[in-house]
Amino acid sequence: GFIAANYNITYVPFEGSVSKKSLTVTADNKSKIYGATNPVFTITYDGFVNNEDASILTTASSASSNATGTSNVGTYDIAISNGTAANYTLTVVKGVLTITKATLTVTAENKSRIYGASNPTLTFTYAGFVNDQTASSLSTAPTASTTAKNTSKVGDYDITLSSAADNNY
Repeated sequence: GFIAANYNITYVPFEGSVSKKSLTVTADNKSKIYGATNPVFTITYDGFVNNEDASILTTASSASSNATGTSNVGTYDIAISNGTAANYTLTVVKGVLTITKATLTVTAENKSRIYGASNPTLTFTYAGFVNDQTASSLSTAPTASTTAKNTSKVGDYDITLSSAADNNY
């Protein structure tokens, strides 16, 4: 101890309290394409002190979303389950999962006919449907057209596709 010839030293114990430190737990924003599985959700922490990190959490936080591979294009919450820590008060901030449109390719099939005849039925193929969907799943089916008529000169004419629409493609 400390000795002083001219003083009587009295020690007073600390009678205060130590409050928990605030720690913000944020779900990182993510994105995916319609039909894909959810990405791995990650978390960012802000507020650790003394070189501590998530390994000191008594109960780890986790991130999840109600969105699935069949969820439509749009935005969905990424929720955080609130973990616990002996020396921290956790505040959670949700993230956003953005689902973007999948690419659907519609290809006109080549056709031929004899001069003077009527045009054959114009057809097309699809590539890129997800979730076992088919052409009947589209909001608006594509249409095919050409400028060729039965009186058109011999030659090549483009088959044009238009009008296809869907919120997820």
